[in-house]
Amino acid sequence: MLDETTLSNSNAMFLVEVAHLDAAETYLLERADQLNGDFYAGLLPLAEAMETAGRRLCASVIYRALLDSILQRAQSKAYTHGASYLLTLDSLAPTVSDWRGFMSHRTYVDTLRRQHKRKRSFWSRYEK
Repeated sequence: MLDETTLSNSNAMFLVEVAHLDAAETYLLERADQLNGDFYAGLLPLAEAMETAGRRLCASVIYRALLDSILQRAQSKAYTHGASYLLTLDSLAPTVSDWRGFMSHRTYVDTLRRQHKRKRSFWSRYEK
């Protein structure tokens, strides 16, 4: 039997592909704690699709998972991608009017700066 509470990237992508964007957004946000940025090949297309569809909160939550993974694993080779994700988050944030219990962008960035303040290589890529 399928566990309906467990995130499946393929289920989420199916909902996107058949244009059930409300369902895809709900599905992803309800399972946001299961988003694993280590699987960027499955998450990045979802983030981009949500962003394109104007689902900016959902896109932000996914981009955060991708960025968190890069920084937590200290993948300096991926810091350019991480900086790009954070710049995307900066541009999405003003368009999100309701964070629905998720951390606001300002709080998220402040938390990143505190937790990853020593990752100068990352911050230098972001602040260029």
